[in-house]
Amino acid sequence: MKKIFVSATLALVMLVSGCQQQPQGELPVAPEKPAQVAQDVKVKPLEPPPLKPVKPVEGDKQSPPSPTETLPAQSMRVKVYYPDDSGVHLVEVERKINVEHEGEKYLAAVEMLLDEPYEENLTTIFPKTASIRSVTVADGLATVDLDGSIVKHMVGGSTGEEFLVGSIVDTLTNFPEVTKVKFLVDGKEIETLSGHMDLSTPLERMDGLLE
Repeated sequence: MKKIFVSATLALVMLVSGCQQQPQGELPVAPEKPAQVAQDVKVKPLEPPPLKPVKPVEGDKQSPPSPTETLPAQSMRVKVYYPDDSGVHLVEVERKINVEHEGEKYLAAVEMLLDEPYEENLTTIFPKTASIRSVTVADGLATVDLDGSIVKHMVGGSTGEEFLVGSIVDTLTNFPEVTKVKFLVDGKEIETLSGHMDLSTPLERMDGLLE
């Protein structure tokens, strides 16, 4: 009776053990995790890096010249008048001048008369120390401001004064925009240079002196 009870007990233990063992050849299955609920995640957009100022390449653009900047010289030809070496006529010759501004052509043309002409039959009547202070043109009137040394060192009497004045007047009135010429000495109005010509009023072109 005791053997039967022991045998039954062993059989029951083996049966319980067999139920708890996994079948051979099968891997254990991991328990499933509860599904996670997806949440809306706000992603911050990437900001572009700040733009750096681009330095302009030198020479890409050329700025206009400032008012004080020196401009290239302009070449032009003008007609000037020298006395002939006999002191009878004024002779027309052509000269080339270089100016930076249009308004400088009048002074440049008159200053040509101070130089000794290279033509053999012509001469200059201006003293070697002479200089022209300025020449301005407005409303057809050219105003010539002479240096005082012209009055002090003038030679030739009435003929010298007439040819000096005539060479300036005819040179300036050869520009179509100039009709009359007024003379100053050291910035002051004058009546005459050496007492032979009336310079108290502007003079028109002196064609009577031309060859």
